[in-house]
Amino acid sequence: MRRISSPCRLRQGFSLIEVTISTTLVVMLSMLLSNAWTGLGRPLLKNAARCRIAQEADLALACLARDLGGTLPEGASGGKPSSQFVGWTHPGGNDLLLCFDSKSTPNGVADWAAPDTVIFYSVVANALVRSNELTGTDYVAAQNLESLNIQDLGGDLQITLAFAYRGVSLTYTLVAKKP
Repeated sequence: MRRISSPCRLRQGFSLIEVTISTTLVVMLSMLLSNAWTGLGRPLLKNAARCRIAQEADLALACLARDLGGTLPEGASGGKPSSQFVGWTHPGGNDLLLCFDSKSTPNGVADWAAPDTVIFYSVVANALVRSNELTGTDYVAAQNLESLNIQDLGGDLQITLAFAYRGVSLTYTLVAKKP
């Protein structure tokens, strides 16, 4: 006896319901990944920006503290102290001039011209630039600087540095005593 078999149906693709379900699952997965980036990635970027600002502020404050510390280091390597700090002035709200007495003919008075050494701090293109007017050398002490504000408090000098980097802004204040 011979059996008559029914023709076997072979499946040729995906149904519309299967495609819709898989597309919905992929969209939900991408939304979850986007929320994870928002929850984890943005705070990491803000912390990296804060660290960058703290690093730049440390460089600026170290440079200012070294110059306001009483003596001018000799040479580029910062060797033994050579010139005594004798005064400061700030002709504008954003500029600071420091005067160091002459090494060869010290008189204990800020002459603001040669043979005294005058160090000039200013903000140029969002950078704190330190200039030595006697040698004519300039270098960038810190970057990402929004503003440098200087106030004379009688016997003290208050220096406020405002930094900004990638949407994060921080302000640092240094108070120096007169020499």
